[in-house]
Formats: sequence, C-alpha cells, structure tokens
Amino acid sequence: MIGRFKSLFAHWTRRLRRQFAGERYHPEQHYMRGPGPKTKAKTASGKSVLGS
Repeated sequence: MIGRFKSLFAHWTRRLRRQFAGERYHPEQHYMRGPGPKTKAKTASGKSVLGS
C-alpha cells in the first residue's frame, strides 16, 4: 500500500516538474550551422580563411 502511494506521488511530482519546466532542451537548435563571426570578419577583410 505504501509502495503504491510512493509510486503515485513520484508520478505526480514528475508530471508537475514537466509542466513547470516549460520547453524541453532541443540540442538540434544549438548546433553550429556554418562559419562563425570571426571567420566572416576574416573573409570580409580579404584575409584567407585558412590563415596560411
């Protein structure tokens, strides 16, 4: 009986945490999608990207 109550309580708390946490982490939104600002600045000033 107590085990069942603990299980239900854990389920409820997990569900509440998910609701209050809002959006979940989506790693695909944080991957780099091309050259960064330093590379863009180098190419805009006429320097080589390879630096050699």
